[in-house]
Amino acid sequence: MARTRRADYQRSNRVRTLPLSDPEQAAIAAHRLVQTRDAIGRRALASELLRVLSAQTGVPAPDLVVPDEHQPHRRSGGRIVYSLQGDYRRRAPSADDPTVARGGRPLGRIRVLNRTPARGDVVRPSAFLNTLLHEFCHHYDAERLGILHSFHTSGFYARIRHLRDQIEAGAGDGLEDGAAAPAAFEPGPLPLLERLWSIILGL
Repeated sequence: MARTRRADYQRSNRVRTLPLSDPEQAAIAAHRLVQTRDAIGRRALASELLRVLSAQTGVPAPDLVVPDEHQPHRRSGGRIVYSLQGDYRRRAPSADDPTVARGGRPLGRIRVLNRTPARGDVVRPSAFLNTLLHEFCHHYDAERLGILHSFHTSGFYARIRHLRDQIEAGAGDGLEDGAAAPAAFEPGPLPLLERLWSIILGL
């Protein structure tokens, strides 16, 4: 591993938190997101969550695309052995202003696919949110930590867990037992986020 990449890898391992200034606001945005399933609605609500997370962590908000398409995948022996739920890319900086890409677009771009690889079913809300937060952590690494080629280190996954734990705590009892959500929430049950936290605890 080249010296620069080794230093980035070590830095990624050292930083284990991703603090939010207002977890309840992030939880409200996350709750709204998991209530919708169509690609257009998800893009709008996920973009709002990204704006909240970016403002609270001091990074520019990334672009988001949500193709209403099957996840790219590979098969072996008739079975799916790999699928791409989402990804994160960096655009080249503008020559006039290196803080943005050409045309003033954000440097970071997140993509989250809206349909499962084989059958083309709509991705479960908890899985969609899981992927979105994962890719946001890559964006945070690039913008805040200066790690342009973000690694999947133990520190990276610790940052994801910290981010999710804060959102869960910000939701209060609403995520625990279906209690009434804060006034800013739309009414409705909240089991989907509960399932997400149990899924990701093993990461």
